[in-house]
Amino acid sequence: MKKNKKLGCLSLLLLSPCTMAMQPMDDQSLATMTGQDGLTIQAQANVEFKQLSMIDNDGLSYGSGSTLYTSPDYTKRAGLVIAGQTSSSPVRIVGLNGSTETILGIQAVIDSDAGTVANKGAFTNIALSFNNNITGIRISPFSVYTASENTLSDIVSNVYTRGTIFDSATLKPKSGLVKELLRVGGASGIDIAFAANKPTMNIQLGAASQGHMVMFGGAINSICGTGSGCNIVVVSDYDVSNNPYGVSFDFQFTGYNGAAFGLTGFYAGIEGKNGTDTGGLVFGNVGTSDKFNLSLNNLMIGQAGSSSTVYPSATFNGLPNASIGSMGAIGTSVTNLKMKVSGM
Repeated sequence: MKKNKKLGCLSLLLLSPCTMAMQPMDDQSLATMTGQDGLTIQAQANVEFKQLSMIDNDGLSYGSGSTLYTSPDYTKRAGLVIAGQTSSSPVRIVGLNGSTETILGIQAVIDSDAGTVANKGAFTNIALSFNNNITGIRISPFSVYTASENTLSDIVSNVYTRGTIFDSATLKPKSGLVKELLRVGGASGIDIAFAANKPTMNIQLGAASQGHMVMFGGAINSICGTGSGCNIVVVSDYDVSNNPYGVSFDFQFTGYNGAAFGLTGFYAGIEGKNGTDTGGLVFGNVGTSDKFNLSLNNLMIGQAGSSSTVYPSATFNGLPNASIGSMGAIGTSVTNLKMKVSGM
């Protein structure tokens, strides 16, 4: 009997640490153990994708004969697709350290709060920031396409069928089924240069007591700040070398008078229906923003260098088509901006 008692006491003594380890720990206990509130997660990864599609499964479509263009039946699928200019040039988003590409490093500090009744209850707060070595990000050149249903991915009876807008033989968009609308970034892509006070995002899921799902902070120095900017083409057609033309310009955004452009006060989120307002995806700012310079340089309409083939050669003294100059705004700010996308 004494031996059994001793074994019982020994078992309780040995099992007690396991029992303590299995006790639930709340946020306050975790903070005591780790020296901080919530969790900190660090991640390093560059982003790359072949196609990013927004598909409309009940797109506008018309009948034939006497009902052509008068009786839409909304049965056709179509989509907007973001992709590279060829299937061998995916879209990449990488970090910058100075002018050198590096792995994009991000830190997320995550915490939860019970909130208050006045602020509609509990929420999770996610504070995102960039690693110390990241001074900017680079987005490789890309295009925006419209695509027909035969080129888009689909799910039928829980079976996923992958689609592509590119022809496997030419590696280019499928002729007659895909139309390039916009070409962005020229040959080098888009560089976004950060200020010393790097951009941040504070995301609240749940009650969003900060007023919006996402609040921005920090500052940037420029977007496409080197040279005359990043080339953007609203595509109409292609020349004999398959280069696009239409309306072309070099986009550039910088802070005013050498100062950084602050992001504090800018927000994004999803708003629900409120009365007659259908809600949707919103982006905007509260108050008046910092001043900035916005330029559209080397504006070109039509094909560069081409002369008129319809009118006499003496028209405009036979001058070839060229840039009509640059336009933009210097020292501009926005006040209480709000943009909304709804109806998706």
